[in-house]
Amino acid sequence: MKLLLLRCPKCNQALSPGQDDRVIQCPNCHEAVSLDEGGLRLLPVQYVTPIQPRPEAWLPFWVYRGEVTIQVRETQGGHSAQDEARAFWAKTRFVYIPAWSCELAEARVLATKLLEKQPLLMAVSPPEGATFPPVALAPEDGRKLVDLVIVSIEAGRRDWMEKLKYDLRLDSEALWLLPARRDGDEWSLLIKGL
Repeated sequence: MKLLLLRCPKCNQALSPGQDDRVIQCPNCHEAVSLDEGGLRLLPVQYVTPIQPRPEAWLPFWVYRGEVTIQVRETQGGHSAQDEARAFWAKTRFVYIPAWSCELAEARVLATKLLEKQPLLMAVSPPEGATFPPVALAPEDGRKLVDLVIVSIEAGRRDWMEKLKYDLRLDSEALWLLPARRDGDEWSLLIKGL
């Protein structure tokens, strides 16, 4: 067995990723370092302009631009929100999937809220001393969670959805760091438009 010392591609600092970490922050130069089968590489990230100075945390989200086309949406009873659903998905939307290790229910709530609100993310230079938790979710797994968010939104409409069939097209992902503070057991995102 051969052991490899993991070092930051930018500053050569030794790195200590956890078993499930996909992207970590170098403790020295604060760059995002992607860990995958191809090795280590720097990963571009975007910090979002906070609405308050000095946020408690910067949370990583995979952000995808996507289009959803509702093919079939059947309901029980007479009232159907199919027109409402088609109108909602008629335009291209950004989908935000929490990428750090969090509970699935928390991820669904945050992703659904961001998808419905569609806040305009404004990038800012990396703030001094900003740190983020390791990214535990691979971008391809984030794409799978998009389906959960779509179904959650449709199931939350004012009818009894029985069957849903849709087409989903996602553009390539990008890693964004959103400013946040902890409010009890939940994260509050400190961005404009929420």
